[in-house]
Amino acid sequence: MQTRTETIFRNYVLDDFQKEAIDYLMDGHSVLVSAPTGVGKTLIADYLIARAIAEGKRVIYTAPIKALSNQKYKEFKEWYGAEKVGIITGDVVINSEADVTIMTTEIFRNMLQQEKEELFGLSHVVFDEIHYLSDESRGTVWEESIIFMPPEIRLLGLSATIPNAHELAAWISEIKGHEVKVVQKTDRIVPLEHRVFHPLTGITTLNKLYKVWSRQQKQNNETETRSPAARRQQALSHLDLVRAVQERDGLPCLYFVFSRMQCELKAMELSEKANFLSVSEQEQVDAVVAQIIEKYALENWPTIHRLKYIFRRGIAFHHAGLLPALKELVEILFGMNLVKVMYATETFAVGINYPVRSVCFDAPTKWDGVSFRPLTTLEYFQMAGRAGRRGIDERGYVYILADLDRYRREEFPSTDPRQIEKLTSRFNLSYNSVLNLFKNHERSEISVILNQNFATFQARNAKIQLEERLLQVRLESGKLREELCADWGSLVCPQARALAKKRLRKQERKIKYIKGRAGRAAVAREIADLKAALSSVAARNCSLEQQKHCVQRVEFYENLYHEQLGLEERASSLRVADRFEEDLVAKAGILAELNYLTEDGTLLPRGEFAARIYAQELLLTEMYFAGYFHEWDEDQINAVMVAVDYEPRKLERLPRSSSLPFDQKPIKKIIRELVYRYGVDEREIRFFPSLSPLAYRWSQGCDFFELLNYTELQEGDIVTAFRRAIDLTRQIRTACLEEDPMLASKLKNCMNKMDRDLVEINL
Repeated sequence: MQTRTETIFRNYVLDDFQKEAIDYLMDGHSVLVSAPTGVGKTLIADYLIARAIAEGKRVIYTAPIKALSNQKYKEFKEWYGAEKVGIITGDVVINSEADVTIMTTEIFRNMLQQEKEELFGLSHVVFDEIHYLSDESRGTVWEESIIFMPPEIRLLGLSATIPNAHELAAWISEIKGHEVKVVQKTDRIVPLEHRVFHPLTGITTLNKLYKVWSRQQKQNNETETRSPAARRQQALSHLDLVRAVQERDGLPCLYFVFSRMQCELKAMELSEKANFLSVSEQEQVDAVVAQIIEKYALENWPTIHRLKYIFRRGIAFHHAGLLPALKELVEILFGMNLVKVMYATETFAVGINYPVRSVCFDAPTKWDGVSFRPLTTLEYFQMAGRAGRRGIDERGYVYILADLDRYRREEFPSTDPRQIEKLTSRFNLSYNSVLNLFKNHERSEISVILNQNFATFQARNAKIQLEERLLQVRLESGKLREELCADWGSLVCPQARALAKKRLRKQERKIKYIKGRAGRAAVAREIADLKAALSSVAARNCSLEQQKHCVQRVEFYENLYHEQLGLEERASSLRVADRFEEDLVAKAGILAELNYLTEDGTLLPRGEFAARIYAQELLLTEMYFAGYFHEWDEDQINAVMVAVDYEPRKLERLPRSSSLPFDQKPIKKIIRELVYRYGVDEREIRFFPSLSPLAYRWSQGCDFFELLNYTELQEGDIVTAFRRAIDLTRQIRTACLEEDPMLASKLKNCMNKMDRDLVEINL
């Protein structure tokens, strides 16, 4: 292909992989780019967008999380001007028909199902972090977006990790009818050095740590259990690791801790021991803190004044429970290189571009909501990839804090990027998906669409590979069976004869100790039978070498035969076509019983409404048609909406019914009806009103910091829940706008009451 791309873009000299991807895009192809963090793959998207704006075309940029969407909106607005850039994230809509529109992937999927006129003039869609297609809870959104995207629109998928990029590209090519090119870059510009740390060993390799652990285990077995004083001497501490990293000139450092509370505690603890900033740098911190306090009117918020102390020492923490204003402050300080040690949960690893010299892990395991489990190789590299700053560092350094008292070598993630787990489909059908399929497609088309998902594509490929291997195994085992000795397994065979004699000797020893007549008689019969069988045939004269060769051949045959049986069972049970047909029929049946669909698949008023609701669609539709949104006042609606689809934190409790600002009995009745009368999976109905009293107070005008007196939840969790309620309220308003303008106006007031002060998104 003729290379036409300029060598320099936005003052960066383009690498070969960037030019290759850009040339494919300019030639009209869709492109998947898999390249390590920090090598500049987002520059490809930036180039595409710059060209699209220059040529009067439109581009949609999708991101997996709102924080990343907001960050890209700010960047693009700065580069191209506010009139050229828009954002839609469910709870924020600005300039939605702009040349470049940033949105969450969920919004793009919804747009494809409802508002296709908004796709006019669209040339490309960028899927940032496209590996989210493999995410258990959200992967379906990525698949539906790709499936329903018009075939004339081209796609740019970006990820640090797509091991099976060619398989993903082949699937997209098949369903979209155009070629999808793959551009892969495996080597990092700044290579990573992977190490572990323990106070006994200092910074070392995993192999050397294993030797130390083995010696320690031997010593523990030979001596009594270590004394408490000895254990304290070897106690694990993040402080030791940070100190060791600093001594190796490894700052700034991003330290991943898989607990919000531990992030904060560790930052506080380090701030009592270390100060990484000069006086002039501390003055810069003071200026940024003052700027944020003024911007968000935070003078009366004790937290920011308390945290200023640790910020002035070059230390910070970052997690999802932080107030957005505080996240912004931390990110500004980090971007100015005024944070030398950042304690963060893994959410900081998603898309936000803040490279460091070193990345530390507090453990090789994480809590996933159910149990502690080892980090996957994909998770490890998503976070470890932040280490090493291009043009500044020769290498990036990654360290794992190792606990020898709980040491298990298999828990440590692989440091080989070739072992990153493949993307697998997580496709499933929601009730909303079923309704929109029937709304937009004929029944025959729906069956075709259901077979277009990545799960079916992967299953078909897996079956082809299984059948190819099965054919090969059958041929090999068939040939080997013909070569086996005809006497194998009979007493003519020296091997079988030796086993029979061994059994005879064992039974002859055993009979001497048996006292019971029945048991003794049974063993005596077996001894007689074995003797008769051995004397009835003569042993074949085979050398020891021949016997050894025969045993090896038979073992190989038996292994092949067992593999053949396993392959036959897997091939027969692997379903390819119509994998989701049963689920479609079951959900359509429930929707028909609920009067959302007719038997022939026509949407009824309930179905039309629910087709526009993308979370808890059955619960919200039933509440709407029962008239509760008309009965409740605006503050009660906000209190109810914050409870819908709310997932409580660990140990979060339900308030007493008497403390709720609404009667929850009718809602509970709807839930019981859906689950026990109509058979809706109870996991698909989520209503937890722990934040309802807070939302009620907030809706009535309560100050945000006053709210904190009524809860132990973190500020960021409250804001997230309130914004989720705003998003759901907007969906209901959109669904009822034409038929019920009075309620739509009421819901607009509800949103305005919630969307204020610190809860309001500031872009």
